[in-house]
Amino acid sequence: MRTILFLDFDDVLCLNNPVGGYDAIEALGRLEKEPGLSFGDLEFVELWRGLFDAQAKAFLTALHAEFKPTYVLSTSWRNFMNRAALDAVLRRGGLPFVADNLHENFETPISGQGGGSSGRAREIQDWLNENPGCDEGWVVLDDELSGATFLGWHDDRERSFIVLCRENIGLTEVEYALLRDAFLQRAGRKS
Repeated sequence: MRTILFLDFDDVLCLNNPVGGYDAIEALGRLEKEPGLSFGDLEFVELWRGLFDAQAKAFLTALHAEFKPTYVLSTSWRNFMNRAALDAVLRRGGLPFVADNLHENFETPISGQGGGSSGRAREIQDWLNENPGCDEGWVVLDDELSGATFLGWHDDRERSFIVLCRENIGLTEVEYALLRDAFLQRAGRKS
């Protein structure tokens, strides 16, 4: 069985500078409502190019090439986008391999008002409870704000499988190394 990667977007892949999730939502709304617009239109090229940080994409691409995880989205973007919209954003934003490797149950349950920092750990635990057989093979990639509830994670032995990115910095070589170690541990290998 492939390792599950619970994936957040904001402050991990999307640094919201110069564009972010709300820009993607606005673009998707316009594409749906305005006849004649398409994803490839010049006005959207910069949005898709800048939505996800190039360095973060490169690290996630390398991780995917080595470990081929199955992805479950824990991002707050799932509050505002359905699967088709998330798929389109991932593909246009340069992460087609994530879209191609989403788990059948591709998103964590949304807890409370908007999920986010109030319940990210709970949402992932709920997903694991609803998907027996996945509880031994998972890694979390989140940010320090949304992932704050992981500090109280119920099993200290699993903390090395939870990698938190710094706010406004995202996925860097530091978190990539931690992620790689977590995947190697799940695979029973040492780095």
